[in-house]
Amino acid sequence: MRHPAEDTPAEDSSGAEEIGEGEGRGEYPLVSVIIPALNAGAVLADCLRSVAASDYPRLEVIVVSDASADNTVEVARRHNVRVLSNRRRSGAAHTRNAGASVAGGEIFFFVDADVVLNPDAISLGVGCLASGEADAVFGSYIEETRVAQFTARFKNYQHHFTHQAAPDDPVSFWSGCGAVTREAFTRLGGFDVSLQYCEDIEFGHALVEAGHRVRLLKHMRAEHLKRYAIPRLIRSDLLGRALPWTRLMRAGRSPMGTLNTGRQGVISVALTGLMWLFCLGCFFAAGFAGAVLAALAGVCWTNRRFLAFLRQRRGYRFAAASVSLLVLHYTICGLGFIGGYLASPFSPVRAPAPRYEFTEAHRGELSATAVKI
Repeated sequence: MRHPAEDTPAEDSSGAEEIGEGEGRGEYPLVSVIIPALNAGAVLADCLRSVAASDYPRLEVIVVSDASADNTVEVARRHNVRVLSNRRRSGAAHTRNAGASVAGGEIFFFVDADVVLNPDAISLGVGCLASGEADAVFGSYIEETRVAQFTARFKNYQHHFTHQAAPDDPVSFWSGCGAVTREAFTRLGGFDVSLQYCEDIEFGHALVEAGHRVRLLKHMRAEHLKRYAIPRLIRSDLLGRALPWTRLMRAGRSPMGTLNTGRQGVISVALTGLMWLFCLGCFFAAGFAGAVLAALAGVCWTNRRFLAFLRQRRGYRFAAASVSLLVLHYTICGLGFIGGYLASPFSPVRAPAPRYEFTEAHRGELSATAVKI
């Protein structure tokens, strides 16, 4: 992957905004915060304000609009950050790679446009990478979200709980709040642009396969501002996770047993599938009703720690109502698993990274205009 910014020092007039310039420059590696944005005008300002409030002293911020049809580019310009804009919709992998191709930092910190970083998130990630403890790190959502929506709160709790309970050395990556050294990113060629979904999960697996170390920092946290109507939740879990993740596993590019594909998830999917089979049986014999309740009880028991976590945070009513979303989640996972095996698998080989061509003039214009790519 070509990085034109490597040809000139980070101090050159690249249009980058640096925080804390002039104080302790030699002690802190420059961090390029790369934010892919698709029609993110409603949330991008909160994201950018959180980056500006970071306690890390040396940053450049790059927003890459993926051919957004709203005011995403205008919002980014108002915050005096570097701006790129895809000529056509290209996907998150391409968009992140494009930002990295003009970045001058020694570390790339990826943040989703609907994510608000804790003030110490960047410092925690950089500290781990700079110490040589890992080549890539990622964090988790905080427990609460300001989005007052049941489904959004449930998904936020689910993500937080899963990441907090996961091992510290997963074979995965999360680009919503994750960082990687330039060296590791360049060696790998960035995100696989042939993938429209789960590209960050594949990226983490590829890093580990290449001999790099990935670490989950559970205290490196951020808030998620995403809203989930039920149709959007189904689409996200099925098309954005379950189906492509299964195809990645079939291609040998994501192992079972990491994060959401662990033993508890597999058991829950199996029990949920049995529950639906027993529901069909109820049309033929009333005796299947007891089996339905037994399977549902099994799902609750398997997820008892998560349900207890929800009860502690939101009370019994919230935890009880969440059982329906748990069943929906595992139903989608089961359907995605079946669909992923019926569909053709992904290629076992990563797609070669495209070249992103930027001239010196373009790099100088980035802070003032949206350069089309």
